[in-house]
Amino acid sequence: MEDLKAKAREMRRLCMEMSYIAGAEGAHVGPALSIMDIMTVLYFDVMKYRVDEPEWEDRDRFLLSKGHGVLGLYVPLILTGMVSHEEGKTFNQIRTRLAGHPSGKNLSGVEHPSGSLGHGLSVACGMALAARTKRNSYDVYTLIGDGEMEEGSIWEAVMFAAKYKLGNLTAIIDVNGFQYGGTTRKLMNLEPVKDKWEAFGWYVTEVDGNDVAQLKEAMSKERLWNDKPTCIVANTVKGAGFTKSCNNNDWHHAKVSKEDLELALQELT
Repeated sequence: MEDLKAKAREMRRLCMEMSYIAGAEGAHVGPALSIMDIMTVLYFDVMKYRVDEPEWEDRDRFLLSKGHGVLGLYVPLILTGMVSHEEGKTFNQIRTRLAGHPSGKNLSGVEHPSGSLGHGLSVACGMALAARTKRNSYDVYTLIGDGEMEEGSIWEAVMFAAKYKLGNLTAIIDVNGFQYGGTTRKLMNLEPVKDKWEAFGWYVTEVDGNDVAQLKEAMSKERLWNDKPTCIVANTVKGAGFTKSCNNNDWHHAKVSKEDLELALQELT
């Protein structure tokens, strides 16, 4: 568990360094920092994949539906070795493959481009159903933002997954309480999130999304149902890990100064 906590700090350090590299383009810092513990558990404990064989047929699939949190995806791809540290220095630069939303561009580990919200769960449903049809053993994970749940396509996919009993599908909701325009409670109150997904026929568990122990237990293979998709309601702090960005929606998209970077690295060491 201590190794996972240390890895999450390392992930956040690299996230801040890459945000600084983006310069005037800025980066979606808050949405990425909030999901780093989730991504740590997925990539360094739960998912099966082969770095030297990225297209391995039975690899677990991950789709970042809230594409603006892309640093939460690029960072583990770099730390696992699927993407080089050198390429990480091109984040949000001209002609980079590491754009501000995951576009793919033949980048290992990016299963599907995302940016326009509301589509990741639908694509994940297709992948999960394909695994069942072809009798593959892989699982599919997708990460959804709480503000993103305002999209109607999310709820169509929620119904689809329950109807087709996609027990190999896990949706993780980053409930950080904010979206671009303000708090989710003010703009479109989504509560009670857990009750809604249960009413649609999912197995739902609610955890502290910044606690790797709770996340590890929630994602345990033994807890997954064979005939029900799993939803993990992960209550997180937006901008978690750096005091200045915690619950501060000004950091939804921000330009990171050298002073900010130094403060963050000092906190995360």
